[in-house]
Amino acid sequence: MLKTSRRLFMIGASALAIASSSGITMAFGQDRRALRIGVNGLPNTLEPVNGIGNAGIRIIMAVYDTLLARDWFANGAAGDGHDLVPSLAESWERLDDRSVRFTLRQGVMFHNGVELTAEDVAFTFSAERLWGDEAIKTVPNGRNFSPNWDEPVVEDKYTVVLRTKTPSGLIEKYAASWLGPIVPKAYYQELGAVEFGNKPVGTGPYSFGEFISNDRVVLNANDAYWGDKPTASSITYQMVAEPATRVAGLISGEYDIITTLTPDDMALINGYGDLETRGAVIENFHMFTFNMNQPFLENKDFRRALSLAVNRPLLVEALWQNKAVIPNGFNFPHYGASYDPDRPDFKYDLDEAKRLVAASGYDGSPIPYRTGTYYANSIPAMMMLIEMWKEIGVTITPDIAAPGSTLPDEQSFIRTWSNGQWMTDAIATMVSEFGPGRGVQTRWGWKAPEEFNELAIKVGELADGAERLDAFNRLRDIFEEEAPAVILYQPYDVYGVRKDVNWKTVTFETMELRANNLSFV
Repeated sequence: MLKTSRRLFMIGASALAIASSSGITMAFGQDRRALRIGVNGLPNTLEPVNGIGNAGIRIIMAVYDTLLARDWFANGAAGDGHDLVPSLAESWERLDDRSVRFTLRQGVMFHNGVELTAEDVAFTFSAERLWGDEAIKTVPNGRNFSPNWDEPVVEDKYTVVLRTKTPSGLIEKYAASWLGPIVPKAYYQELGAVEFGNKPVGTGPYSFGEFISNDRVVLNANDAYWGDKPTASSITYQMVAEPATRVAGLISGEYDIITTLTPDDMALINGYGDLETRGAVIENFHMFTFNMNQPFLENKDFRRALSLAVNRPLLVEALWQNKAVIPNGFNFPHYGASYDPDRPDFKYDLDEAKRLVAASGYDGSPIPYRTGTYYANSIPAMMMLIEMWKEIGVTITPDIAAPGSTLPDEQSFIRTWSNGQWMTDAIATMVSEFGPGRGVQTRWGWKAPEEFNELAIKVGELADGAERLDAFNRLRDIFEEEAPAVILYQPYDVYGVRKDVNWKTVTFETMELRANNLSFV
């Protein structure tokens, strides 16, 4: 990653308090200070789609804006609000089942001093940049996370229509999601996706300052921001791979906030008068998944056996003090109309697991399971799972990865993974990660049944209702029968925070650091 010169901004001397929807008072001038965050990891790029992930989204959503935004604190919500509100678009209008017109705010400036127009929005969602055959060579997930886009239509300087080729009731939600950060057309075209990721420009409350790979990202206050002015003079995201080292840095005063802790860390931090922990069950799930190109792992009976042997309540009690949540299938309440509250829980059946192991032809060969410290509790979870699988006659060996290390695909067998549920709909991530053309099938060898792939396309076109919910439930059935991955739980995301930082967690893996949710005592 290229290191660039850090740009300094003058901090105004006056103080201004503004009421916010989250109930947090914002302070400027002499009260504004640098925010230091100790994080578990950093993205490889700040190109907003290429940087998607739980390490990247914390940074990306401070640098960029979307057309619409999810209001985490709407109507008194405690960081879990679902309402979509105007952001770069001051209004929007659904035209038909394939198109939405957005009217942009005027006078919004990118960090490089260029005004935002409809051309930038159209480029952001175009085949050239996001989902075309050439685009996905440098933005590989652009198509994977997209609906069946058609080219946007620019109606005038501040009006643009986003369109899909097939019906979609989700255009507005895509516009507010991590697919939706708006990029400047001319600057992006000049640099290309890769170099843009090293020198990003957005319209957000913080502008790019410095990016040193596997070390830190620094953002500076954008005092020309069109919305409420940023309340920190700068934000530094410092990579600290080991949780114990992050905790030590918080205690010593090196950091204001630290991320990705577990409930076991809470008592120590809460024992200090100037520190506390804050957390929430987030719209994400931890799982283990497979390289289904490998011996035995290509066999769905064997994968299903490993799933049936997982004692999830024991994991949640032992590792999460019962703060994590076990979903009833690939099925989460924030999905709204595509959530089924009556779906049965995951099965736990050792006898059936033993039968499936025998039917699979497994010969006792040891199979590596790779994990590291990136995900909270991933190493102790792996060790508990290994003991559970011994009960059904399966030998799994631990492979603990060094921070930042990677493994060639051909050496991968079982690994820890998580999926951020980045949209309030069951499309994410049943279709966006496991559907046709996605990496679980094309890279990791899942030979999904034809019915699964047909339904994955169908649910993207159906309107919410009984038919769509039934289709999702059939997808869930097939997912559990095939077990291309095994869902464990929704983690309880724990942060350590200095008490003089007024900031609330939200129920996604992002950190909301805009003025309505960040101030200092």
